[in-house]
Amino acid sequence: MSSSSYLGIIVLGLLSLVAHSSGAAINGRIAGGEEADIASYPYQVSVRLETYMLLHICGGSLYAPRVVVTAAHCIKGRYASYIRIVAGQNSIADLDEQGVKVTKLIPHSGYNKKTHVNDVGMIITVAPLIYSDLVQPIALAVDMPRAGTHAMVSGWGKRTEQDEALPAMLRAVEVEIMDTNTCGAQYMTKDYTITEEMLCAGFLEGGKDACQGDSGGPLTVDGVLVGIVSWGVGCAREGFPGVYTSVLHHSEWIEEKAEPYL
Repeated sequence: MSSSSYLGIIVLGLLSLVAHSSGAAINGRIAGGEEADIASYPYQVSVRLETYMLLHICGGSLYAPRVVVTAAHCIKGRYASYIRIVAGQNSIADLDEQGVKVTKLIPHSGYNKKTHVNDVGMIITVAPLIYSDLVQPIALAVDMPRAGTHAMVSGWGKRTEQDEALPAMLRAVEVEIMDTNTCGAQYMTKDYTITEEMLCAGFLEGGKDACQGDSGGPLTVDGVLVGIVSWGVGCAREGFPGVYTSVLHHSEWIEEKAEPYL
């Protein structure tokens, strides 16, 4: 069985989705959620690819004025000169918003696209993003959230697996941190491994999850970044909660790589 990460692309203005997938079963999005106001998620940014127009490809979390934390699979193999960061916006359909240029992409050197391990990366902007009520940094987790803890995931990902387009407006959904052993046992039935540097969030009965287009975006508990949208089997499927990169596991790497740009 093949797998893919939660990476989707939207052509702004046309809102036609181009799914970035290496296989059939694995994706990233907001399913089962509601429209959200960026004022409630001021750390959320849109990572966009500049071609003949700007394409939303992933989410990210603002860590410092020039530093965005995202998933490695969002930036691995791309060129910094073609990436833009847009912050403080509810909609990804604003063609007038050109975003902030990027000078460097730093995917984790240990990232493996087949196993999804070390799916964390960093984007360094040319100029600092200006803080406001709608643009604010987020703190990194200092503790591992316990199973059953309520968490929020936000982004512009698909609302269902069947959707052909990403929603224009930011969405968010509340999920629960899942027991890693329970989650791991479920994924083993599909020959996937949940490692110690991953965490699961969602519900075993399904219905609420991240989806294509949410990749790299934030999973938060009480406004603190605990996870990065990474991968999963489908979107909001029963028995398969979303899988996130554990920020606590990678906080030292994030701090080390960000330090020169603070």
